[in-house]
Amino acid sequence: MFSALREKINKAIPETGFGLFIRRYAYLFVFAFTLIVLDLGFRIVYRGAGYILFLVNKIPILFTLMWCLILTGIAWILPGIVKRIYIVLITSFYVLLVLVHCGMYSFKNKFFSFADMMFADDGAKFFSFDYIYIRKIMLLLAFACVAASVFAAIIAPKKEKYKPVRIISSILAVAIGVTGIFMIEDAWLSDYVSVSWDSYKKESDLYQSFTDTGNCMLLTGLYQYTMRDFYLSSNLENLFNDNKEAIQKVTEYYAQRELDPDNEMTGIFKGKNLLLIQLEAIDTWMVNETAMPNLSKVKSESIDFINHYAPLYLSGGTFNTEIMVNLGYIPPFYGSKTGVYAGHYFPDSIANLFKKEGYVVNSFHNSRDQVYSRGIVHVNWGYEKYYSGERMGMPNIELDSDLLAGFDLMTANGTGDKFFSFIITYSGHGAYIGSEVSKLYYDKFAALYPEGTDEMYIHAMAHAYETDRFVGKLFDALKEADLIDDTVVIFYSDHYNYYVLDNSLVMKYKGVYDENLIKIVPFFIWSSDIEPMKVDKVTATYDILPTIVNLFDLDNDGRYYAGNDAFSDNGGYVIFEDLSWYDGKTYYKVSENNQTIDDFIKARNSEISKRVPFSNRILLYDYFRAIKKN
Repeated sequence: MFSALREKINKAIPETGFGLFIRRYAYLFVFAFTLIVLDLGFRIVYRGAGYILFLVNKIPILFTLMWCLILTGIAWILPGIVKRIYIVLITSFYVLLVLVHCGMYSFKNKFFSFADMMFADDGAKFFSFDYIYIRKIMLLLAFACVAASVFAAIIAPKKEKYKPVRIISSILAVAIGVTGIFMIEDAWLSDYVSVSWDSYKKESDLYQSFTDTGNCMLLTGLYQYTMRDFYLSSNLENLFNDNKEAIQKVTEYYAQRELDPDNEMTGIFKGKNLLLIQLEAIDTWMVNETAMPNLSKVKSESIDFINHYAPLYLSGGTFNTEIMVNLGYIPPFYGSKTGVYAGHYFPDSIANLFKKEGYVVNSFHNSRDQVYSRGIVHVNWGYEKYYSGERMGMPNIELDSDLLAGFDLMTANGTGDKFFSFIITYSGHGAYIGSEVSKLYYDKFAALYPEGTDEMYIHAMAHAYETDRFVGKLFDALKEADLIDDTVVIFYSDHYNYYVLDNSLVMKYKGVYDENLIKIVPFFIWSSDIEPMKVDKVTATYDILPTIVNLFDLDNDGRYYAGNDAFSDNGGYVIFEDLSWYDGKTYYKVSENNQTIDDFIKARNSEISKRVPFSNRILLYDYFRAIKKN
């Protein structure tokens, strides 16, 4: 069929003059035009993903043209059948990537990064098409581009002689494209300052840090975004750079950092056991007497941080929070290889600090060892062992109430040894519809709420209830084992509940109408010997570890942590993934261009422009192993 179509086209085009030119080279122009339309169409549809005005910006246009030269140059040099396959495959790859970006943006409000592949195993298990929405215009664009690539492949000549002009021209096109990319970077995107109050808005700083997927896509275009994201996510950067100077700068930065002084809360829990419980997707609006009576009671008896936020720097929201709570650092927004967490040296991790104090330290979660590579990662962080649901002997890993199968392991097997156990719940995880938990409890909660209540709200409450059953059983077991007075229990959520699949609903439930500020989540500390209190200071996930260090008087001055002790006068603000921030009074939003910028905001922005990248570098450069060697 394709051969017949090619013959008809060839008959319609003369074999001399301009007709000959069309016969020989039209497929290259169709291929290049398809690539340009795909990139430009995608960015026009998603122009609201950032503040970069790409239509009047020469940088993305030039990047895309350079990549068109490279890709068409390669096509020109390839032989007939290989050429046709190449054109369709390259176009299809980028079309598929665009659709992935669209789906990712509909769910996470960010574009795909190759670093997200680190979380693919976990994500695949819970994937549901309910999460994904792709605009019809993008589906139409995708179809049109694939069809155009097939057309280009059809009209490509069957045979082309390898004349010197063809070989030289192909090599020259690729060389010009590659050189052009480096020249664009050098001319406009290499001035990485990262010290001034507004550096994050500079195109060069945005490009070098490559943390804001929306603005980076608008700034670089589809093809350069893909290449740079792969380069950074796979840590290829470290192969070409000498990190000695960068490591020295990290040392200098933290040497001058202001430390949190001791305060009235220092050491109040020294020598006590600790159960540190990360609640999966338990949001503020879910902690109520109806769905979570046990957790609500515990919260009312606790030190309650009522302005606590869980920023989502990584697409894997649970692991994103695990990193910050266990290590104290802000992970690189563009992600990193699992090896960073599975192989780098972390002497200041919470597990290692408690281990130094003679505690038995273990971690517990329903999921198997392979999810986020926890079986390896947690041991590298200092835990003696990671106990999966299977290893604990949980009858049903989807039910948090079955976590009590591991209670003896969580409490040092009744030996009387001090213990620190890190526990991650599970039942709050989506997808909700058709889940084991919803099958058990959806009808129960549907009967409790008025007709017309959002279906996803009822599902969420059903899932929260199962987590609450675990909380009730846990406290009963602590009392029965006579451990209740010697054990501190800390609860915090890994992220806001995005499994509802509609942020507008979440905003309605929380009474907060902002994509950043909806990330306020529960964080509270329970001990039988404390008076309940509410702390209105703004805290973030990265403040939890330094706060625990202070409360248990662990051997660490907190110098290298990204956050601060919540009871100190330092810190008191949350840094969101777009580098906006909030301190309870001032909300500085990067995307707002009409804000009044006073000296206070400039100083805070300058501080953030250093605090975040230096924290990233501790992780990426294996900083503590490097300074130990030196």
